[in-house]
Amino acid sequence: MQQRMRWQLALLVAMVALDQATKWWIEQQEATLHLVVIPGCFNVIKAHNNGVAFSMLADLPRAWGAMLILGITIGIALAVTLWWWRSRHQRGSEGWWLVLVLAGAIGNIWDRAQLGYVVDFIQWYVVIDGHSYVWPAFNIADSCISVAVVGLIVTSFRPASRESP
Repeated sequence: MQQRMRWQLALLVAMVALDQATKWWIEQQEATLHLVVIPGCFNVIKAHNNGVAFSMLADLPRAWGAMLILGITIGIALAVTLWWWRSRHQRGSEGWWLVLVLAGAIGNIWDRAQLGYVVDFIQWYVVIDGHSYVWPAFNIADSCISVAVVGLIVTSFRPASRESP
């Protein structure tokens, strides 16, 4: 196994471990957890998401809705795994971004399979003229996916020769 691939797998394991460790800690807290980290900007809360991004599909009947979402996310993770496997020997950052997508997918799939929901805890918000504008809560896995998708989009516009190995 080439060194690049070993480092990518190490990143995958580290990010899944970090995601699961933070979610485990959150699950040990009371349901009303609300830690103000940066007043007017950032909180740590305890939230359970039965849907997908922004709680979409959360209103589906729990029995088959959870299975549908789990099946779709596993299918996407398998497709990304295949994409990563085919591009693992290429220079550039694509493989690294795909590993982050996989780490996020694995973290959330694990939650869904074990708990029936995804644990979210990062809450960003802003207060303007006394009104709070809150971004939906998310977690480390979601962050991995979001950063990776932005990275994939940005690097897709760059010539391959400009990316570093």
